[in-house]
Amino acid sequence: MKTKNILLIIILVFSFKLYSKLDTIIVFTSYENYVNKIGTTYDKMVNYYGTIKMKITVSKNAVETTIKCKEIWGFLYNGHLFRTDIRTGQVGELIVLGKICYYENGIAHLEMIRNGTNHETFSLGYYCYVSKDLSSKLAPFPSPEYPISDANKQIKKFKRANPEYDDLFKAINKDYNYQNVRAKVIIFNRNFPDVK
Repeated sequence: MKTKNILLIIILVFSFKLYSKLDTIIVFTSYENYVNKIGTTYDKMVNYYGTIKMKITVSKNAVETTIKCKEIWGFLYNGHLFRTDIRTGQVGELIVLGKICYYENGIAHLEMIRNGTNHETFSLGYYCYVSKDLSSKLAPFPSPEYPISDANKQIKKFKRANPEYDDLFKAINKDYNYQNVRAKVIIFNRNFPDVK
């Protein structure tokens, strides 16, 4: 009797581990489709890659499909929302939703989700982004290591177009380290608890 119970437990644990390896990916071609929950569902994230423009390879019933991220609005990967920076085709994971939305490097976060870790390195894309809401363009922050980049132009353009975030950018004080930006965005959004 004990052997049967132990065998049953081993089978259940193995089945759970096997089942937990399944992914859920839902790809949305537009913000409207995201809001209306109209997406294409896949059961496995096979790969993600790109030198400049990112692509994801997903599968459904063992049939693989490669998707250019620049051609989609974003996707959900195991419950995590990733948005496309339409200018570059890179993706960022939504970290904070509020009066201002905050995203971090998509490659690093895809690795964290896949590997079950809380920190990964990356060599492609920006450290972090912001947007006014989920339907507006992403604005990348300049890298602390490479402060002269196109991201400088993009974040300046975002600041000029959105003076309601002046207090946030004063608090950030041009310290574009993603940990500082994330902390300041969280504090800023606390002033607007009803905005989601």
